Amino acid sequence: MWKLLADAQKIKREYLFLVLIGCLSFTLIGLKMALPQIPEPNSMDLYATIMNSDPEKPVFIQTDWTNSTRGESRGHFQGLVRSLMATNRKFVFYSVADPQAPQVARDAIRAINEERRAQNLREYKPWEDYLDLGLFPNAENSLNSFSNSIKAAWGSRRVKDTEGKERPVFDSPVLKGVTKIEDCGAYYVVSASNSIDIAVERLSNKVNMGGLVTGVMGPGMLPFYRSGQLKGLTIGLVGVYDLEYMMTHGINHPNEAGKVEVKYLAKPDLVVPPVPEGTTLGQGATNNLALHIALTLMILAIVLGNIGMVAKKKLEGGKK
Repeated sequence: MWKLLADAQKIKREYLFLVLIGCLSFTLIGLKMALPQIPEPNSMDLYATIMNSDPEKPVFIQTDWTNSTRGESRGHFQGLVRSLMATNRKFVFYSVADPQAPQVARDAIRAINEERRAQNLREYKPWEDYLDLGLFPNAENSLNSFSNSIKAAWGSRRVKDTEGKERPVFDSPVLKGVTKIEDCGAYYVVSASNSIDIAVERLSNKVNMGGLVTGVMGPGMLPFYRSGQLKGLTIGLVGVYDLEYMMTHGINHPNEAGKVEVKYLAKPDLVVPPVPEGTTLGQGATNNLALHIALTLMILAIVLGNIGMVAKKKLEGGKK
């Protein structure tokens, strides 16, 4: 028996990598499971901000991520947009950080509309339901101008209406009644750069702002959340799944069986429902499961290696 256990150390690392690749490929390509989750308070506050914003006011999304951080940021952006579409909220999106950012946001919105079409849900239409304002170069100058007057900052922007005619963005139903930055229902920054710092400095005193950031940015953003400058915050892969899990279960909201899946112990009176329609589990659920599988395999490999080492010492001691 000791010899059999000692032979565990002879397993080639290539075989371990092959098992890891096989398990993760199966998970990422074809398996979606909603593992039980306890969302972070900052994530719960973000979801509550999304769902409790005035549905008659448009949401502004500063989307400053590109494909370099799509593993986290795409999931954040899609969870946010799915929530807005499921609750029939209009929105505006733009970037102040990277020329590639508007295009990856467009691709993400197109994918969500394809999901909705497959589920026989209403697709969101540009001009009527949302506006794509593209890139505003130079974050500091742009956000300063937004703070002073979005009428002046956005006045020269023109987009195509439903008939394909280019018109000023303020003619769109999305911006009906909007004359200043304070008229938005909420302001969200999906970011992998310091553009969110600039947004907090320039705008957080005027709007209800939420942040959706990568894991490495999380520690630097938590002080803004704790000070109330960010009303909510999701961080990294865990934050993506937090958002999707609350979209499925709500906060302090009983399901049909009367069970509450997500309890906000610090705010027991806060009851936020799940989104009423559409896909809720996406990239966050898939990546969360893959992460758990990878960590489980790593722990098993470490345990097996240590057992093999102990067994080898036993055998060597017996021979002496």
